[in-house]
Amino acid sequence: MTANGTATTAVPAPDPATGPGVQVVAALLRRDDHIVLVQEMRDGMEMWTVPGGGVERGELLTEALVREVKEETGLNLRAVGPLAYLVNTTTDRYPSTVVLTFDCTEWDGEIAVHDPDGKVTGAVLLPLTEAKAVLASSTATRPEVEPLVDYLDNLSAGRLWSYRDDLPVE
Repeated sequence: MTANGTATTAVPAPDPATGPGVQVVAALLRRDDHIVLVQEMRDGMEMWTVPGGGVERGELLTEALVREVKEETGLNLRAVGPLAYLVNTTTDRYPSTVVLTFDCTEWDGEIAVHDPDGKVTGAVLLPLTEAKAVLASSTATRPEVEPLVDYLDNLSAGRLWSYRDDLPVE
């Protein structure tokens, strides 16, 4: 019962298999013609991608982005840049995931990994052409690499990419 006397009903906790979705933030850390990539261990395989990770309960997107950049690269994000692109994926493991990637050019500090999860094993600032080659040969999933390389090639912000089981959905 609420304070004004109306009845309330209990809302069951969401089933992890059906929702709610997972929110992930990622930072495209650019400086001149260079970007920062992180090396991560996932399912026993090394892969390269941009820094980012899950938004924790009660955390704002911007807070999560600042935290993930600091943990995975040691860098201080001075300003959250504009939204570069969104990726919406669904797989058996993660039924609905939304990844928001921000184009960030205002950062400082020295690269040093402090990942409390122990997944990120390295971080490096690479020339754009070399970074794109590293990403093309990465074992990261298609939804992680394809939108990123497209954005780096075109710098056209705001595109929504959708994937079901790592296959594009038109």
